[in-house]
Amino acid sequence: MKKTNYHIHTNYCDGKNSIEEMVQAAISRDFDNIGISSHAPLKYQNDWTMPENALPQYFNELERVIKKYQTQIKVYKGLEIDYYLASHDLSPLCKNYLKKLDYWIGSIHCLGVINDGEVAYIDDTKESLKRGIDQLYGGDSKKAVCQYYEGIGEMAESLHPDIIGHIDIIKKNNKESYFFDESAEWYQTAWHHALEKIKKAGSILEINTGGAFRYGMRCMYPSEAILKEAIQMHIPLTVNTDAHCPEAMDFLINESLRYLSQNGQDTVMVYNGKDWFSQKI
Repeated sequence: MKKTNYHIHTNYCDGKNSIEEMVQAAISRDFDNIGISSHAPLKYQNDWTMPENALPQYFNELERVIKKYQTQIKVYKGLEIDYYLASHDLSPLCKNYLKKLDYWIGSIHCLGVINDGEVAYIDDTKESLKRGIDQLYGGDSKKAVCQYYEGIGEMAESLHPDIIGHIDIIKKNNKESYFFDESAEWYQTAWHHALEKIKKAGSILEINTGGAFRYGMRCMYPSEAILKEAIQMHIPLTVNTDAHCPEAMDFLINESLRYLSQNGQDTVMVYNGKDWFSQKI
């Protein structure tokens, strides 16, 4: 089967290496087919997404590297683009760039802007998430989490991203159930409703090993419960590593594929430059 990875970051955003270095790392690890998906600009000032003025250079560099290595690996042009809970949409800038992409990953990283102008991020620190919940949701973690999953479902339903990024990243700062109980019925209902909309939209759900690489298996996305339900619902799946450095390029890919095969999933989705198709594991 083709070895693939469609969630790869570079030093255009918070990745550690250049596009060319990440492509070389993929070649050295025998990948057939990858996508570069640096974080698209946010509409908030930050230090982890690419600035707007870097986008033309990003695409020029991608074109150069794609051509240079075309006989060794297929490389596709992507972005990881944020969906905003407040506006129920992408930024106008990012929507305008969709036509330049081979594919895109839709993700939610922000709860929104809090009273002092600070951005409350979901996956930065526990303190940032807490400030967002306190100021935007009156301290109601359940309300914040439910709106997050509603946002994931809305994004799939209205925009049909090729891939849904790290669906349950809301759990990253929930160590020891600090904000919510992942076994609670309301929590399971929230993510299940999101899965239903993803299924209807036809978007691909990624198994994302990047959190596990950086923070341990507690941050494997999605959780086993969500993944098993996605398999039962016949939602298309792909395995990505959300690599921010060469060492993460193929982290847990084989293990994830083995898990899928052992749990009744015999295909994953692969891109061929025009369409997504299912490939036997």
